[in-house]
Amino acid sequence: MKRIIILCVVVGFLFGGLAAAQEYQFATYDEQPYAGQTINVALVAEPRSDALRELLPEFEELTGIQATLEILPYPTLQEKQAVSVTQGIGAYDVVHVDCVWVGQYAGLGWVVPVEEYIERTNLEVLALGDFIPSVLDEQGSWEGEIYGLPFIQAVFGLHYRTDIFDEFGLAPPQTWDELRDTAAYLTEELADRDMVGITFMGRRGVQAQCTYNNMLWSFGGDWYDEDYNPTINSPEAVAALDYFQTLIPYAPSGVLTYDWAENADAFAQGMAAMNLQWQNSAPLAQDPAQSVIVDLFDFTLIPGVEQEDGSIYRTPTFGGWGLMIPHDARNPEAAWEFIVWATSPEMEVKLAYSMPGSRYSSLENPELAAQYVEYDGMLASLPIAKGRPRIAAYSELADALEVAISEAKTGIKDSQSALDDANVRFEEILRAWGHLE
Repeated sequence: MKRIIILCVVVGFLFGGLAAAQEYQFATYDEQPYAGQTINVALVAEPRSDALRELLPEFEELTGIQATLEILPYPTLQEKQAVSVTQGIGAYDVVHVDCVWVGQYAGLGWVVPVEEYIERTNLEVLALGDFIPSVLDEQGSWEGEIYGLPFIQAVFGLHYRTDIFDEFGLAPPQTWDELRDTAAYLTEELADRDMVGITFMGRRGVQAQCTYNNMLWSFGGDWYDEDYNPTINSPEAVAALDYFQTLIPYAPSGVLTYDWAENADAFAQGMAAMNLQWQNSAPLAQDPAQSVIVDLFDFTLIPGVEQEDGSIYRTPTFGGWGLMIPHDARNPEAAWEFIVWATSPEMEVKLAYSMPGSRYSSLENPELAAQYVEYDGMLASLPIAKGRPRIAAYSELADALEVAISEAKTGIKDSQSALDDANVRFEEILRAWGHLE
């Protein structure tokens, strides 16, 4: 019912705008009003970006617009885009915005809202109501306005060995306590196979932080309150970090050195019965050239905390990217044509082989769901997922939290002391950015 209401509101809004506009201007492809224009597009170096580049001839044939894609590693993209938009040099017509940058890009006026473009866009191609609302909100919206459309998204979940779970008569754990108990049981039972119960991303950095967030939020903690007072050393936050450490004995011996690739590879090589990670590691585990567990695993919701009414409160960590138009774009209309085309329902199907999309229509597509094991779990996880802070201070806050998580996991400090120090640093950062007096 919620999805139907959202769709009706979106469609009503769009039809109201179209009544005033009288005709579509974008994504009709009957005419080519921007033919001959050239746009420069910045994208993060991910498989979906590479796959999109292969389809550029189709876009150019539809629109007559020449698109040049600059695909850059994360740090390089971050730096080059920031330099361009702050200096107003017009280097890009489309920028790729990590969800944690949205507050900075939109809040500081680096990108422009796109409602006026939406009102003049072919509804069938745009299909705004087809986006999972949490994805559109996290990757494309800021303070009630839409600034872009989702392109690349990810969500945490639990990968588990179906053959192992069937062998021992187990069901996927629903709570964090069940996860630890299952990991402990399987570590003992699988010792003679050189397997452990669980693996996760334990190296100091963003991946360990994102893993911790799954626990932090479901335990009732958060980075700061509604007035930006830091709360990262709350009892709930400390309990979540204490819990995180209880998984270490049931993980591979090198887990505290694992980032994304090492952790995904450990699961794919059969070293663990469970893997707490982003859904985007599933393709590696399904690749016969890299995995020994092809067709022997599934992806489902992360565990959570049982509530008084018996329900499970889960908060999967969310991540992803949106395509937006910078304030200094030289050809903003042509840029919007590109964004609508790149994120359309048709393109989601064509790009599915590289990475999953952000729409109900693609994730519910029976043929794709049969081919990609992660789709059902994503459909369950994305609507309830929670994103990291999208304020400009995020990077500094993240660094402080990542230090604390590492200190606690390596035994340098206990959880309380590590998070107390992080909380002090949070206050300094939030005050420096003007969130606190």
